[in-house]
Amino acid sequence: MALLSPTIPLTGHVEFDSLIESMAISGDDIESEKIRSEIWSRFGTEGAVFISDMASFSSTSRKIGVCHFLKLIYRARQLISPIIAANHGVMLKCDADNCYAWFQNTDDAIRASIEINIALLEANSATGMAEQIHLSVGIDHGKVLLVADRDFFGDPVNTASKLGEDLAGRAEVLVTDRALATSTYALPEFAERMVARISGIEIEYVRLPMTSVSTAS
Repeated sequence: MALLSPTIPLTGHVEFDSLIESMAISGDDIESEKIRSEIWSRFGTEGAVFISDMASFSSTSRKIGVCHFLKLIYRARQLISPIIAANHGVMLKCDADNCYAWFQNTDDAIRASIEINIALLEANSATGMAEQIHLSVGIDHGKVLLVADRDFFGDPVNTASKLGEDLAGRAEVLVTDRALATSTYALPEFAERMVARISGIEIEYVRLPMTSVSTAS
């Protein structure tokens, strides 16, 4: 008799994972749509997604060694977490050199990203090149599935990930136009409006380099 594969949960949240499993094994379109609606009713919300990435992870770890870079990741997380919390955000998870946070409003997410880069700039000024930490950040806003304080899923998560991991350079904050549309943040003079097409989607965003955010109030 064939053995059933063990269930591998997405998040560890029993109710969410159970609903996703029911939808995955359902062979009925009507039932699947009911489950989908229940998932959005229970876990759907709207807000700002913040995803950060440590610049030069692969090249630096190859040159200096992964243990050294793991030390830098640890230091980065200790710096990022309290700033996220101080700006009314929730740090959902950290995966390798990426950090994922949720904010109810875009202004708090932008403010947190600015404060994080300022704190890193100050910390880096007191260390050698090998000890310096540089982050890139992507921010988007929209409807997502927010699973307790553990994880989130949705188009804004995908977009913020592409901005933070693929498009942003070191000490840059990239914010989508749709996120800025929900914000009262006054763009600095040096902010650049840009458009990128990646993985088949077009993203309109604003680039906030450290030269501008370091002087923002």
